[in-house]
Amino acid sequence: MRGATVYYLKILLAICTVHEMAGGLIRNTTDAAYKKYLSLRSLPFEDCGSLYRVNYLDIESCSTLPCSMKRNAIIKVTVLFDDNGNGVTFLKHEVRWVFNYIKTQAAISPDPCDGDHDCIMSASDGKTYWANIFVNETLPVMRGSMLWESKDECNQNLICFEVPVLITV
Repeated sequence: MRGATVYYLKILLAICTVHEMAGGLIRNTTDAAYKKYLSLRSLPFEDCGSLYRVNYLDIESCSTLPCSMKRNAIIKVTVLFDDNGNGVTFLKHEVRWVFNYIKTQAAISPDPCDGDHDCIMSASDGKTYWANIFVNETLPVMRGSMLWESKDECNQNLICFEVPVLITV
């Protein structure tokens, strides 16, 4: 037992030495591993041309696809993304329901997401924002998708993802 403890202590010392010599390489590797872990825990989505990498997507009460969304419900959507250190502080959302190639505008709140609403925050692993989407009572009861685009003040598309949904009553 004692030999194993000494062995593990030597490994720990080697790791610490490598960390010092590598000037933060381990920290960067740890950050990358954490982001990979987040992406594995994320709700699956299709990226449709994001400028920034989406590391994690959470849609309230949705754990499998298609996301079941009840008419007349308000559902919180949370996104963790990497803004590459650009200090994103404003996001204007364009969200549409897509059914058989017909797109219908969705109601989002708050929109825009800016400093007045506390909906976009810096995190140690990037930026996070949240918004609530209203599932309109006139949407058809059927499968489709939710197409979510978040743009900056200049209307540049920063984040874009699409998620399969099932509208229910």
